[in-house]
This record gives sequence, C-alpha cells and structure tokens, in this order.
Amino acid sequence: MASLKRASKLMEDVTCPICIEILRDPVTIDCGHNFCLQCINQVGKTTENLQCPLCKLPVNKNMLRPNKLLASIAEKIQAMDPAEFQTEEEPRCRKHKEKFHYFCEKDGEFLCLVCRDSKDHKTHELTVIDEAAQHYKMQIETQLQHLGQKDKEIIKEKKKGEGAIQVFRAQVHLERLKILEEFKHVRQRLEEEERFLLSRLSWLEQEGVKQIEEYVTDTDEQLTTLRDLTRSLKNRLQAPSMELLEDIKNTLGRGKEFQFHNPTPVPMNLEKKINEAKARHESIIESLKKLTDNLNTEGKEDKSTFLNSLDEKDKENWRLLQKNKSELLSSVPMTLDSTSADPNLTFSQDLKKASLYVIDGTLNTQAKPRQFYPFHCVRGSPGLSSGRVLWEVEIQGPPDRVGIVGVVAELPRGSQIQNSESCCLWALRISSSGCQPITNCSIQENLPICLRKVGVYVDYDRGDIVFYDAITSKHIYTFQTSFDRQVFPLYGLLKARSSITLSL
Repeated sequence: MASLKRASKLMEDVTCPICIEILRDPVTIDCGHNFCLQCINQVGKTTENLQCPLCKLPVNKNMLRPNKLLASIAEKIQAMDPAEFQTEEEPRCRKHKEKFHYFCEKDGEFLCLVCRDSKDHKTHELTVIDEAAQHYKMQIETQLQHLGQKDKEIIKEKKKGEGAIQVFRAQVHLERLKILEEFKHVRQRLEEEERFLLSRLSWLEQEGVKQIEEYVTDTDEQLTTLRDLTRSLKNRLQAPSMELLEDIKNTLGRGKEFQFHNPTPVPMNLEKKINEAKARHESIIESLKKLTDNLNTEGKEDKSTFLNSLDEKDKENWRLLQKNKSELLSSVPMTLDSTSADPNLTFSQDLKKASLYVIDGTLNTQAKPRQFYPFHCVRGSPGLSSGRVLWEVEIQGPPDRVGIVGVVAELPRGSQIQNSESCCLWALRISSSGCQPITNCSIQENLPICLRKVGVYVDYDRGDIVFYDAITSKHIYTFQTSFDRQVFPLYGLLKARSSITLSL
C-alpha cells in the first residue's frame, strides 16, 4: 500500500481545482492544467474569452484534450480504500473550504480560487504559491549573504575595538610608570600628589577593564541575535513552501532591520580623562625641573577638577578604590640582562641599549648556541610572575634592519626556544617593510605596519601580551595565552650595525 504521504500527493494530482472532486472525464488545456470536462465547459459558458482558472492564461475552447492516463489513474484511486487517504488534511480556506492556490503579496495571505476573485483581493498582486515561495527563497538567500557580511564586519570591528581598549590600558600603565619614576626623587614632599595621580590611573585602568567586558558583551549579544536570525532564515530555506511563506514578510523584515550598533570601545569621557591625566603628568614633570613648590597648588586644583567631573556612581567607585587600595605600586626600571645575552651584543653603561657589531668583518661565532636562531638575543630584567609590566623599545640601524621584541617563558639553561614542545615565545618580528606576530610554533599574518618604536604591555594574570605603536598609540596585535611560569622580555637583532634602545 502506498504511504499516506504519497497517497495524499496522488489524490491531489487527480483532484479537479474547480469542483475539488476526483477528476471525471479529465481534459488538459493549453497551459497544461487538468480539469473535469464538465467543469471547464461550465466555466467557458460564462465568458467569451476562456482563461485557465489557475494561471489565467487564455484557453482555446476547441483544444480541450482528453487525458486518458489521468482518467485511468482517477478510476484506480476511486476503487482504493478511502482509509489510505486519511492523512493530515491539507490546509483549506476556512471561508470557502477550498484548497489554497495563490499567495497575496499585499496582505501576505493564502487564497483559494473564490478568494482570488473576491473584491478584497481582486486588485492585488497574486502569485501561485510555489512561484511565490521560489521568489522569497531568492530574497532569503540574498539576505543571508548580506547578514553574513555584517557578521564579518562586526567581528572586524570587535577585534579593532578590543585592541583600542588594550592600548588604552597600556597607556594608563605607561603613565603610571612615568609618574613613579619622577616621584622617586621627591617622595617626601609629593606623597599626597603621587597617591592621587596613581589612584586616578588605577581607576582609569579599572574602567578600561570594565569597558572591554562591556564591549565584548554588547558585541557578542548582537552577534548572537544576528546568528539566531541567520539560523532561522536557513531553516526557512529547508522548509516546505507553505511553512516558508508563513509570516515571511515579518521574518524578512527582521533581517532587513537588523543593524549593528557598534559600541564605542573607549568612551569619550575616558579618552578625555586619560588625555587630561597625560597632560597633567607632562606638566608635573616639567614643573619638577623648574620649581617643585608649585605642585601643591596645582595638585589640589587637578584633584578637584577630576573629582568634580565624576558622577555619583563614579565617585562611589572612586571611594571604594581608595578604601581597598592598601599600598602603592612600585616601579622597577626595565634593563637588559647582559648575562643572558648573545656574545655578539654590546651594551651601554646603563643597560638600556644593545648593539650588534661586526668583528673583523664577521660576527663572533665563538659562542654558545643562540637561544632563538638566527637572531642575536638578550633577555630583559626583571622577569614577571604576576601583575603587569610595560616597556617601549626602538630598533635602529640600516634600512634592511630586522629585530624581534616580545616575551619568552623561562627555559632550562642551554635550551633553544624553537626546540620547545610548548609555546614559550610571543613576539613581534619587525623590519622596515612591516611586522609579523610570531611564536616559536608559528608565524601569524603579515602586518603592513612600519614601526620606529614599539610598546609592549604584559598582564601576567590575564594572559595578555599587547603590542602597540609607541609613537601613534595605535594597537598592533594581542596574544592571549595562559602563563604557567615566569616570563621575561626578549629582544633580538639580525643585521650588523643595528641596535635596540629601551625607553623605560
């Protein structure tokens, strides 16, 4: 016995669209549709220019071709057990109890033959259901492509925004280091001023951390909404025509109306506050060189301006920060660890600069194996096992100079970085033509960025290694990892007569 679904489909093929009964003396008209001979003749009596009741194409009354095959099938179906066709009833017009054949574009409704000719829909644009479904399938596919492009754009903007926030945090930390360095010389007279300035930077950093979480949450929520909508549309493509067309305009409307509202990575008020802080710090450094007596008056004014610029919520956060801050952070200047250096490198007296020279026309090869061949490397000091550290470095030398700047995990003595089984190096390879983020395991994409001075900000606890242009403060690249041991700054040179210089 045929399946219920197949039997139902067969019944549909031998049903007259006019009388909704099994075809009797079926005939095929010019357009290919089939009707009972009596039914189509009855329609022809009411009009001089006979049209197909389904597709409205003109019909030649003298070209009604008997369909013997369909008549035979209809006879066989009539002889079958009616129970075989007891399946889920096809949707019919509630008002006229007839099958749906058309879709009204204006009202988004399914119409039977009687509805089609009613005054409510007579002037509307009507389409056969399967043709309407095919039309809207094309619209769905177009919209899916559009939404897919938006998805890519959001991910790109999200990555860009996260980088801006990370550089913002690095700038905050950089300003902290500048202040700490200057205040060492006048600690007794400037304790109150120092505490305020560092607290402000801590507050700004805290706001930066909150901002990246809010930014990621906001963009992720929009991505979720977009992907839910995309998934819904993809499901529609797989659905039958009737289900696909159900409420199709509202569904497509939601896709068209979706807009990515890109949140501001670093709000203007935070940008303003960090810029005000930076300007203030520069003013203090200059003032210290001239006359430290002016700091008390200026400091009180600065503190008042900052606190007055906060709303009540920010003031409460500020008070909590002051209450929970038990001690000030200390600053340890970054230097080069000459004991870890390649023997071809020479150092300045303050261990802030390393240079690579030629000895008798060739580089010194009387050395232990290089830690990261072919670069001549040196580690920075101190290492880091918690907290945050930031430094800026400039690579100088001939036009074809090449260097690396980054972070390396502690390795056994004599070990080489490239032989490590686990990832232990996160660095930026810098040349005059661009730069590449690299690890000891892989090389990332090429970045067409020419750098004169690069900043590196490491947050050990969060596993962030952020590289930025120290001149323009633009984000370059961020590694996100998880540290399981102490890490050290790492610097490397490749070309003779090149050098690296630490700014901090």
